Amino acid sequence: MRIRPIFMTVVLHSFVAGTGLASGGCSSGGPDEHPATQTTGSGGGGGSTSASTSASSGVGGASSASGTSAAGVGGAGEGGAGGAAGGAMSASGGSEGGGGSAELPDVTVYIAGDSTVQTYVNSALHQAGWGQMLGEFFDERVRVDNRAIGGRTARRYIEEGRLDDVLEDIQRGDYFLVQFGTNDSNKTATYEHDGETIPYYLDPATDFKSYLEQYITGAQARAATPVLVTPPPRRSCSGDSHEFGNGLSAYAKAMRELGDELDVAVIDLNAKTLAHLNSIGCVAAGEDFFLVRADGSVDGTHFNETGARVMAGLVADGTEDAGLTLARYRK
Repeated sequence: MRIRPIFMTVVLHSFVAGTGLASGGCSSGGPDEHPATQTTGSGGGGGSTSASTSASSGVGGASSASGTSAAGVGGAGEGGAGGAAGGAMSASGGSEGGGGSAELPDVTVYIAGDSTVQTYVNSALHQAGWGQMLGEFFDERVRVDNRAIGGRTARRYIEEGRLDDVLEDIQRGDYFLVQFGTNDSNKTATYEHDGETIPYYLDPATDFKSYLEQYITGAQARAATPVLVTPPPRRSCSGDSHEFGNGLSAYAKAMRELGDELDVAVIDLNAKTLAHLNSIGCVAAGEDFFLVRADGSVDGTHFNETGARVMAGLVADGTEDAGLTLARYRK
């Protein structure tokens, strides 16, 4: 178990170049193994390079597993997790606790995910993930700790001990946003772990859900609030069409189903992104939303800074749709 000062900040410098996309994966040359871990406050977008491993302060007032709050400031739970900050109406109908927004405590939002979420520092192509932009949409009481890393699936992230690392740090009242599916859908790619060759692919209706449950139960055991974020669709369009395909719909559906089954909040980023792409059209999506490679071709999976910022805004909007107390921290 790691023992670390509460306010220790580790500064990571990582230079990540934009890469192409392999079929169903995160990049043409294999997964991106060198992202930056980022922690930000409210001004966290666009390439912050600091990564704090400090845990946020505890939250007063306990909550029950059903999401009904105990008395006291900041005392209600989110969904079945319990202990979420500020005590707003939970996904399972938990009651309001605490007072107005002025009484909300500081919270940390941890993020697990893949290369569409991770932080990119000093990218020559202005590549970005939505996790590095999320802090821009919340006030100074919200600290974003982005632990997303390229080339990961719901299973691989766990096997490498990354989930354990988050669970060591997460505290009562914090949030844990989890987005996978982009790599989990790849039926041909593999990775090496402990001398074994393991497929990326996870069946959305079975294994994918089973691994996601470990994120949920781990957060709930620490009185933090798990939130499933459905994976955004790729740029599946042609010409000047305003109709995009949705190759990750099965994984989005699996997350929505799991959220319903376990009474866990879901931010449907898949649906929100698809609606946005349909509104701007294929041409605009290829010019200033998805990443443009050095050769001028469009990477239809990853995002430039503009696209990542739009995505982060959609995630922030999703906190309100899901009835999360986190929405009360919006700027």
